[in-house]
Amino acid sequence: MTVLLPVEIMKIALEEARTAAAENEVPIGAVLDLGDGSLIRGHNRAEAEGPLAHAELIVLERALKEKGREAVGRATLFVTVEPCIMCLGAMVHARIGGLVYGAPEPKFGGIGILEQARKEGRYPYSFPVHAGLMEEEAALLMKEFFGRLR
Repeated sequence: MTVLLPVEIMKIALEEARTAAAENEVPIGAVLDLGDGSLIRGHNRAEAEGPLAHAELIVLERALKEKGREAVGRATLFVTVEPCIMCLGAMVHARIGGLVYGAPEPKFGGIGILEQARKEGRYPYSFPVHAGLMEEEAALLMKEFFGRLR
């Protein structure tokens, strides 16, 4: 069993984000670290598969099917960009063990909304959130991608 460091896992998520960009998808990658040396990885597929095919949801759905809810509850999800409120809602309901993300997403990011809901007692389940891991690399992928579109 090889356990990777957080920065190594985020590098894999960035590879997934680059794959998304090559497929003309918003460059967001996600990796679920199950804590036992196994990883489940994915990237945005919303243009090809529809609005629910965000990297986080793809990874969570696969993990729940393959490993079960208990394993997901111990897992940490690494995402290159701050998740949207849809993905955060799925994380709450899947009861993930933790979240690590790279770059903030000022337009669609939902961490502030999640934190407010927690303060109001609307989400009794919470998980640790760590921001900024390899932030510059993740932000650059987004900037380059959207720069090409303009």
